[in-house]
Amino acid sequence: MKRIILVAAVWMGVSAANLATANSINPSTEVRTDGTVDMSVETFKDMKFKLTIKNLSNRSYIAIKRSTGETLYSEYASKTESYTKVFDLSNLADGKYAFVIESGNGNIEKPFTISTETTRTVTPISAE
Repeated sequence: MKRIILVAAVWMGVSAANLATANSINPSTEVRTDGTVDMSVETFKDMKFKLTIKNLSNRSYIAIKRSTGETLYSEYASKTESYTKVFDLSNLADGKYAFVIESGNGNIEKPFTISTETTRTVTPISAE
């Protein structure tokens, strides 16, 4: 009996859930307009984000940067009607970041924060 309780206690401790969030764990959409550049960031579970940019001009610079200014990801997008890409940010450490878009039509930045929280629960075990 003690062994079952010990195994259950260890199992509950090991299975404590780490929950990483970036502003929200529920799907949501934010649209930001600066000049004629339209950017929307849609969040999904499992730290995935869909970045959509409309009305890009010439060669636009798209990046993910730390609050310290360090560039973690960057690319140049050709002039198109719209740009869409899904990013998996689960490998980023806790901290402050931003999606950055620089184009001839304007520059915009969408900041976000990643923080890890641990949730622990206790469940009584019935004796058998």
